[in-house]
Amino acid sequence: YSNGTEKEAVVFELEKYSKLDGAFYYKVADTKKGYMDVKVSSSRIQVVEPWISVGASSIGAWKLKNNGELVYVLGGKETEKVLSSSADPESKALYGNIFDGKPFIVKQIEATKANNRSNPELEHAII
Repeated sequence: YSNGTEKEAVVFELEKYSKLDGAFYYKVADTKKGYMDVKVSSSRIQVVEPWISVGASSIGAWKLKNNGELVYVLGGKETEKVLSSSADPESKALYGNIFDGKPFIVKQIEATKANNRSNPELEHAII
């Protein structure tokens, strides 16, 4: 959740991506099949549901690099798309690109008590 607080953050469950070590699908916690992906036409981050399974879909995975950038993985290869925020300081939109946005540092923390049920507005969408 770009420019949001930790309390406003979406909680994800990481599902191993078999085609590249260290890469994971980011499934929105408390949903059955909502995954973080990049909309090709706009590079905007969205939550999508696969028809059959995430492994048989075109949903991309993500890999957290040592520098804190979250890189988009598609077809077993890292792309040049990184999770970034809008150049507009008022926007809370997230993007998967390096051209129109500002890449930012991502950190993973254990969500021991947090879940998306505690923030129903973020349960099925990334804003």
